[in-house]
Amino acid sequence: MTTHILPASARSITRAPKLNLTRRGRFVFIGLPLITGAAALLVVAVIFLLPSTVQANTDPMSEPVTHSVTVQSDQSLWEIAYAADPQRDTREVMDDIVELNGLASSELSAGQLLEIPAP
Repeated sequence: MTTHILPASARSITRAPKLNLTRRGRFVFIGLPLITGAAALLVVAVIFLLPSTVQANTDPMSEPVTHSVTVQSDQSLWEIAYAADPQRDTREVMDDIVELNGLASSELSAGQLLEIPAP
């Protein structure tokens, strides 16, 4: 049995079909990367070209000024906060007192020593 090799012209040449992109396909492969790159360039330009709005202060930071208060019997945290700074919202002063003293709740006991923010 003999095998015949056909010349290249006689062989069937399989070609890949030509790729036809639709308008949407061209947008996905060309337009979308261009738009993404332009947006990234704009973000980088804004970051580097606009002046910073944050300014550093070289003054030494002072510790918050506080004073100590001893809780009296039947005295609530609300009363202590209001007496500490009547000009501010009492809830904010209460939050400051809780944070300063590491309180788990607003329950106080007589004789308890609390740090209170000064007005």
